[in-house]
Amino acid sequence: MPARGEAGRVLSFPERSLVLVCGVPGAGKSTLLRHLFGVTGAEDRTVLRGGVRVVDSHQSRLRLTPALAALPYIAWRWLVHVLHLLRVAAALRGGPVAVHESGTRRWVRLLLALLGRLRGYSVHVVMIDASPDEALSAQRSRGRAVTARSHRAHTRRWRRLCRARERGPGALVPGAASLTVLARHDVRRLAGVRFTGAVQLTSGRFGPSMGS
Repeated sequence: MPARGEAGRVLSFPERSLVLVCGVPGAGKSTLLRHLFGVTGAEDRTVLRGGVRVVDSHQSRLRLTPALAALPYIAWRWLVHVLHLLRVAAALRGGPVAVHESGTRRWVRLLLALLGRLRGYSVHVVMIDASPDEALSAQRSRGRAVTARSHRAHTRRWRRLCRARERGPGALVPGAASLTVLARHDVRRLAGVRFTGAVQLTSGRFGPSMGS
């Protein structure tokens, strides 16, 4: 697992990788995708940047909004999740894929692991570990706060994931090849990401290779 706080470092994964960018709402997943791939957050389709397909659930929400805006979001939120997963499946066509996903729902992690295996992808988990207060503050600043109940549920399940990750990436996503843990303030310190290297295991700890 790469050390925290390494400025100017580059995440490196194999070419055929499914990278799951995980964290509770407000942790910094969208910030990471914007920083590494130039995603603006205004897209309503999967974004292709430098050969990498970037799939964000917010893209699905924006795509459905014109047809469903008259209804309360809670009534069609499930449809956003379904469309998001369908778009992930459609993106797995050979090149690297980066996915915005909270990671707090076990059935989604299992499904993504299955999709990756069926399509011949190695799965890599990037956890952005923000405190509940940091995440809540970020939600408010962007104007998209989840309900207090949802925030508590995400936080509770995230804490379980943090305990499980000590057993390695497979404890989070079955068959996952690597696990990278970042603090929220580390996201903008990364210099970039490349999809050419092989995954390395260093000193018995799990993580993708990192280069300058």
